[in-house]
Amino acid sequence: MIKNLLINEFIKVSYKKRTYISFALITVLIPFIVLAVKSGGGSLESKLYGQLADSFIFVGSLVNGNLSAYIIIAILISHMPFLSTIVASEIVSGEYSKGTFRMYLTRPVSRNLVLFSKLIIVLGYTTLMMFYFVMYTLLVSRLIIGNGDLVVFHEGLLVLDAYDTVWRFFLSFWLSNILMLTVTCLCFMISTLSKNSVTPIIVTISIVFVGTAVAFIPIEFFELLNPYLFTGYIDLFLTAFHDPLPKHLFIQEAIVCGIWSTVFIVTSFYYFNRCDILD
Repeated sequence: MIKNLLINEFIKVSYKKRTYISFALITVLIPFIVLAVKSGGGSLESKLYGQLADSFIFVGSLVNGNLSAYIIIAILISHMPFLSTIVASEIVSGEYSKGTFRMYLTRPVSRNLVLFSKLIIVLGYTTLMMFYFVMYTLLVSRLIIGNGDLVVFHEGLLVLDAYDTVWRFFLSFWLSNILMLTVTCLCFMISTLSKNSVTPIIVTISIVFVGTAVAFIPIEFFELLNPYLFTGYIDLFLTAFHDPLPKHLFIQEAIVCGIWSTVFIVTSFYYFNRCDILD
């Protein structure tokens, strides 16, 4: 039964144009940004590493595909929560508005299985989108600008060998994906509570915006609160390029995001099992 439901949900999502919006934006936007980085490489290198010229001798350009991917991901990661809501915002609320939930009542299938199949689809969508975003950015950057060592600032100057960066980008994908899955669960919950597809996007993005603001405002109360908010880990992916790796932060993110995701999912199932889907 669950297999049939998953296939059904996958087909429905595949036939919707909005499903491909995020992939289309990433596909078109990334090459333009990479080309801009390449054309302005000299200026970018001067701004990033100009003050180091008095202390170090650099041979060749420090601007390469790895640095390009690192910068682009760091800049665009704050916009990914919006893309992660595209499918999650509509997958349940859209059924309400179209009245298609009535068909489920004519079949011997539980509400839990129906909602579970939808949850699996949106979590899979977000994971696939984040993987495509990170790896596509890295691939395009390397193809256009070329490979090379990645120079980052972490407790001083840290030079990462070119062959030491691929697994770090893969780790950064997982760290950012954990957060985005939590954002997806939040949007999924609001989609279950709401009966239109716009409200989940607005509410989710508003919560993420406020939570991110809390993470970056240097106020003592916010600094104490931030570790317990899932939005406080939006830039944790940068630590994938630190040496040594802060593994305790990885565990902390998994626990905090896991708790919030569980709350959102349990709330979704609780409401869905008690609401009147015919209304």
